[in-house]
Amino acid sequence: MTSLSSLPATYDLSAVDQFDFEARPDLPPLDDDARRAVVRMLAMDATIYGLGSVYQYVQLYNQAIDRGSAAFTGFDTFDHQREMTTPEFDVFKTPNVDTLYSNAWLDLTGGPAVVTIPAMGDRYYTLHFLDLYANATNLSSRTVGREGGTFLVAPPSWDGDPPPGMTVFRVATPIMWILMRILVRDDVDGDDDIVRSLQDGVTLEPWPAGRESRVDERALPVVTAAESDTDWRAFLRALDAVIRLAGVPIPEQAHVYRFQALGIGGPDPFDPDELDPTSAAAAADGFADALAVLVATRRQVGEPVGDTGWVTGTAGQCGFNYLRRALQNFVGTGGNVVAEKKFYAAFTSCDAAPLDASRADYRVRFAPPPPVSGHWSLTMYPVSTGLLYPNEIDRYAVSATTPGMRLDPDGALTIQISHRPPPNGTANWLPAPAEPFYLDIRTWNPNAEVRDGTWQPGPIERIEHQ
Repeated sequence: MTSLSSLPATYDLSAVDQFDFEARPDLPPLDDDARRAVVRMLAMDATIYGLGSVYQYVQLYNQAIDRGSAAFTGFDTFDHQREMTTPEFDVFKTPNVDTLYSNAWLDLTGGPAVVTIPAMGDRYYTLHFLDLYANATNLSSRTVGREGGTFLVAPPSWDGDPPPGMTVFRVATPIMWILMRILVRDDVDGDDDIVRSLQDGVTLEPWPAGRESRVDERALPVVTAAESDTDWRAFLRALDAVIRLAGVPIPEQAHVYRFQALGIGGPDPFDPDELDPTSAAAAADGFADALAVLVATRRQVGEPVGDTGWVTGTAGQCGFNYLRRALQNFVGTGGNVVAEKKFYAAFTSCDAAPLDASRADYRVRFAPPPPVSGHWSLTMYPVSTGLLYPNEIDRYAVSATTPGMRLDPDGALTIQISHRPPPNGTANWLPAPAEPFYLDIRTWNPNAEVRDGTWQPGPIERIEHQ
């Protein structure tokens, strides 16, 4: 995470004699043009700052607040995905096909929660914790190990002693999202049944039992996924709710304080109807400006890997890089830290041409396959949907556990990506639609050579149709 020590100079204002702050929000311009410019700027900043938070809030409301939702579980309860991901899965975009997911929203406003993880052996797993600002931490095979353990999950404000046998695990906000993934090996018959049992073995309980929540559910606005992308009023209501639920990190207080000029994070809940017509129009424009920036920068979601067509990075440790954080959540929520997962994504071949299986076939070589302590996979998605592509061999990814994959004589792995089956057989074939698509390599618990860039995927070679 970016450190404040990287700034040219830092100092503590609490150490200054007779220094005081203005208690009121910043100067509201009376001139219409000036007010329009300031409000538009602030609305754009607020949208970029809060996009990951708002996207997560929509999921939080749907699962933990809205009792009429088909996904409702309430707080502190897992919703387990029991079947492997197929093309019919449309809960979110760019899903992986190697794990069973589980989701839970922790309410720590009234006290900690106890998470118990059973022994998992050498199987990869992670309980991926995300705070309400989309920053990630993990209890996983990397950080916990094969034997599991019992953890008292507590926010920074909790001050107490854990019961015997429990390890305190500090998280950043009093509302947390747990996105659990457990690897299912597709080269082991019945492995999905084993993973379902492991899902049930992970338990989540409020501590102490019977503690009361301090979440005022009646004060939380209803915001749908569609509104979060299209309605500035709903978006800013959700951001205001997040700030009230979670507070803000101390280093971000000054940045977020500016939004009080819009009514966000102030003494009363945000009400867009209190904005004058000029300010309301400017807020709508600022919201649209932010989304336009994200659309225009979508392909900058990672750093280029030479002239290979790949970009790489991580999505859960953005620090104060709010535009990067917004972009990564715009592409997909649930980003992780690089020590847990490093991704490689591609929208183009090595010659910068968009990937499109109606125009060409493709070949990529891993020499060697990705060195990981967890698991790796390469998955293909149509650009039009971001979901899995139904195909004749029901193969949506290739991975370390794909049955029948053939290594090259030197130990490398060559993968063929095309709409039609390759003439040399389907062992190493990843089917693609006859339309634009993109690729995603996931490396779970990557070894040092992946993390430091010593290992890289080979270029995506384009083979023109004859």
